Amino acid sequence: MHSPNVAAGSAAAPTAVVVESPPRRRSLRIATGVATYGALAVLTVVVLGLLAITVGPKLFPYQALVVRSGSMAPTIPTGSIVFYRKVAAKDVKVGDVIVFSHPDDPSERVTHRVYRIGSSATGRYFVTKGDANGAPDDWRVPAVGTGWKEAVHAPGVGYVLYGLQSPLGRLLLLVIPAVLLALITIGELVGDRRKPVPE
Repeated sequence: MHSPNVAAGSAAAPTAVVVESPPRRRSLRIATGVATYGALAVLTVVVLGLLAITVGPKLFPYQALVVRSGSMAPTIPTGSIVFYRKVAAKDVKVGDVIVFSHPDDPSERVTHRVYRIGSSATGRYFVTKGDANGAPDDWRVPAVGTGWKEAVHAPGVGYVLYGLQSPLGRLLLLVIPAVLLALITIGELVGDRRKPVPE
């Protein structure tokens, strides 16, 4: 007797054999993919940060500086990056954090808090003070025209972004993405080769 569902003399159609990857290998591939894409995400944030402190101030009305002293700790610790927005001197109030050129060294930028606003024969001025300092600064900052007031700061990332502007840092920004892209490509090629070929 022949089975009613199978014609006489015919053979059953071959079935493709699917070989599943061992769980450990599959987990390793997933972990590698997550780590690679995570590293790319971090790298993207770093590149955006570098653009924010190098190109951004040339296109938009803000400044970005790295705090290299502890005079504003713990509010703004050393290594923070501070973003400043332009304001009129008349709009600055006691308690605001401003940046200005050091009276003894115009090339040095100082980030201190406005401690008091005074007035003299030459006009208004700011008395400033670092949060970590016991006494106000002994200089007077003229309160005229426009200046820069702190908008937001990010603790700890300033030194990282500043270091990446060095020749070595720029080299790493070129090498790391190339290595990550190569790893992703190799992973995809290996995964394609292990896929079963249907017969």
